[in-house]
Amino acid sequence: MNIFQAHTSSEPLEHSSFPDYKIFRKGDLIFHQGDDSEGFYLLKKGTIKLQKTLPNGTQTILRIVSEGEIFGDFFPSQDHSNSCSAFVIEEDTLVQKLDADKLNSPEIHKQFTHQLLNLNRQMGIRHDRFLSIEAEERIKASLYDLGSKRGKKFGDETLLKINLTHEEIAFLADTSRQMVTKTLSALKKSGLINYSRNRFLFRDLNQFKPAVS
Repeated sequence: MNIFQAHTSSEPLEHSSFPDYKIFRKGDLIFHQGDDSEGFYLLKKGTIKLQKTLPNGTQTILRIVSEGEIFGDFFPSQDHSNSCSAFVIEEDTLVQKLDADKLNSPEIHKQFTHQLLNLNRQMGIRHDRFLSIEAEERIKASLYDLGSKRGKKFGDETLLKINLTHEEIAFLADTSRQMVTKTLSALKKSGLINYSRNRFLFRDLNQFKPAVS
């Protein structure tokens, strides 16, 4: 069996069918919120969004997972359900399944612990931003986070390539799609940013740096 065979179904994977490595297509669902947790994964290449449906039916994006980051919930033996859904947003995304032995290796365990601490810190920052700054500034802060983490520098400019709609940016910034569209239009008109589909060009990313960071 070819362990790099692409998964093209919109259904989440069965634990028994997940090899050490697997390639996904854009739009694939790795796991679904509420289903039994199958453990943890390491993103080797590509981009994944972790999306959550709240009790009132609204949706939010918990975070964008980048290369080298671990995601998932609990081990299968812990009898917990997934707290969110994991969707692939970039073609040829490569994911490694992490079993208990891999997570207990010194290198992975250190990385896993560091990422958990950093994730808790980021969630705290996001909560503080929601309480203390207006929607327009939260949008700029979310763009700054993405640009700092995933953007490529070209002189003073930063190019961010990411497959996110205005609605998905709104989920990240805890605001509305209409506010995202309005804010991006204003930023483009002022010359601070240029964007089209999945590309954002920041003239000076530091001008987006949030007060709460």
